[in-house]
Amino acid sequence: MRLGSDIETLDPAHLIKEYDIALVLYSKLLKYKPGSSEVVLDAAQELNVSEDGKIITFKLKEGIQFHKGYGELTAEDVKFSFERIINPDENSEYSSEWKTLDHVEVTGKYSGKIILKEPLASLLVTTLPYTSGSIISKKAYQELGQRFATNPVGSGPYYLKEWIPEQKLVLERFEDYYDPKPDFKTIELYPILDTNVCEMNFDKGDLDVTEISLDSIDRYRSNPDVDIHIPSTLKYYFIGFNDSKPPFNDIRVRKAMRYAINIEMIIVGAFNNVPKRAYTMIPEGILGHWDNAPKYEVNLEKAKQLLNEAGYSDGFETTFVTTNDPTYMNVAQIVKENLKKVGIDLQIKVIESSAWYQYLGQESHPGMFYETFSLTLDPGYWVEWFTSAQIEKWNFIKWSNEKYDQLAKEAALEMNTDKRAQMYIEMQKLLDQDAALIWITHGAKAYVSNKKVEPVFLGHYNQYRYWEKQN
Repeated sequence: MRLGSDIETLDPAHLIKEYDIALVLYSKLLKYKPGSSEVVLDAAQELNVSEDGKIITFKLKEGIQFHKGYGELTAEDVKFSFERIINPDENSEYSSEWKTLDHVEVTGKYSGKIILKEPLASLLVTTLPYTSGSIISKKAYQELGQRFATNPVGSGPYYLKEWIPEQKLVLERFEDYYDPKPDFKTIELYPILDTNVCEMNFDKGDLDVTEISLDSIDRYRSNPDVDIHIPSTLKYYFIGFNDSKPPFNDIRVRKAMRYAINIEMIIVGAFNNVPKRAYTMIPEGILGHWDNAPKYEVNLEKAKQLLNEAGYSDGFETTFVTTNDPTYMNVAQIVKENLKKVGIDLQIKVIESSAWYQYLGQESHPGMFYETFSLTLDPGYWVEWFTSAQIEKWNFIKWSNEKYDQLAKEAALEMNTDKRAQMYIEMQKLLDQDAALIWITHGAKAYVSNKKVEPVFLGHYNQYRYWEKQN
């Protein structure tokens, strides 16, 4: 099947985009039931939360084996995996998902207690059943150190057999897996960015599953030998600026962009008019949706007026950073044409996907960019990436707001859902007031598979299981 861009790390403390691969490599105490948002036990045989929400008692299934002969999964591995995420020296991008963790107490070989300083509202939704809940082998990490990133050791249904950078990644079925074994012995994944190339390989029979372009949906629907999958995505797509550098450190310039860029044109031109336009961060169906968010429409005169007030009556030149992904490129071209109408000369700069995170996340990039983040069922995950703590990590817009940061901390601990929802709405209002970025859509993705496989799409983070066949 198609991998998309090649892996950079398979360490769950630092995953960038390799979530589907991590899904097969690591066990967790809890996991999502396939095709559902229901959470069920995974490596845990029992799991209980205290009345005050501060103590989670767990008992592991006995006999769970790690890959590559690293022995049995025990409570020591759970302690090591979770406490490592919050270790400041580790500088994990996912430390906020364990923000109230004090420590994990081992009470027996297979039992322990997760001790929280404060209740964590997202614990059973995002933390335990997702990336930061992955259990790695303590022994393997201590032996491998930084090499663990490309030599991962978990206890999931597959292990990493081979990785040839930029060519192929091979997963092999783990015969000692503790749950029902997957149908396929071997899965080969190929790093192919261009969906047109993916479709060509699928049509030739070289791929069994792949993402396809939204423009190709109708073509594949006419083929009775394939299945089309258009799952609901947990994502947001946005146009961002470097809010900390001229000219975008001026709110009037950012507001001008909001009136100059034609989002409806992007929905049609880059997304084939499949998804709906987004007006705010959190969509319907997720706690904290801002139902009456402002709906900004194109107003070129207003955009020019704001630019004039900011001292850019003659416009300016800036850079729009993108990868060579066809959707990204389409968005960039549409934005370039839009901004030309208000005197802005937009230069498109293509960055290799392997350098994308480094360039936007850790370096102080200039200008504008287009990005999409994959998300979860808990709203805390949606808002986290624009906090000040994520600058130089995932806060690519370099935007900082103390009130936003404080609300993010408070909402993570708030167990009253009504109060929590209102906090998230207030955070979205702050982003809107500062014109910090421009929302495009919550997205749509399309996949095609032959009859050999039956992908199951999970209710979180747009992950999917691709190792089962139709019986």
